[in-house]
Amino acid sequence: MSDGTFDEDIEEITEEIGLMVKEAVEKLPPLRVALAGVIACILLGALASTWYWVIPRDDVEIETVYMQRTGHIILTEIINDGSRAINDVQLDVELLSLDDEVLGSISVSFDSIPSHTSISGNEMELIVRGHTVWADYVLQITVQWTDFNSNEHIKQYRHDIGETAYETFKDDPDSTTWFL
Repeated sequence: MSDGTFDEDIEEITEEIGLMVKEAVEKLPPLRVALAGVIACILLGALASTWYWVIPRDDVEIETVYMQRTGHIILTEIINDGSRAINDVQLDVELLSLDDEVLGSISVSFDSIPSHTSISGNEMELIVRGHTVWADYVLQITVQWTDFNSNEHIKQYRHDIGETAYETFKDDPDSTTWFL
């Protein structure tokens, strides 16, 4: 077989495949294509919803806002973004000097935080007056909880503050998916 006949054979096969594809597209109604796209979107949405709502997992986050006004104002929110409740939750927030002297603190506890729930409020606000806002400090956040499998978790975060009048922190302990 010479190269010329091989190229002709390839060209002939390509044309036949092109005609078959063209005929198939002409026979396929646009409504079916649109319906297949909608079904694919529904399936992807169901998969994402399963991950978010059904598969057992832990996902605890602590969001903190630090402000310097007429003192030091620290606003804290705890978020259970997991698909199961967490129990025996303890949150401690401390404003420390650079020598680790406690200048102010709050401690809150919750028997349980349901899944996909966040908690904030007056009991999670720390206001410290009487210490200069021009110095550097340390914000220490400790959270502990018991997950759905009765495993206890303790995480501690330290943030240097004082450089700016407003800072936000998002502490995100490692998530746990229980079947992995």
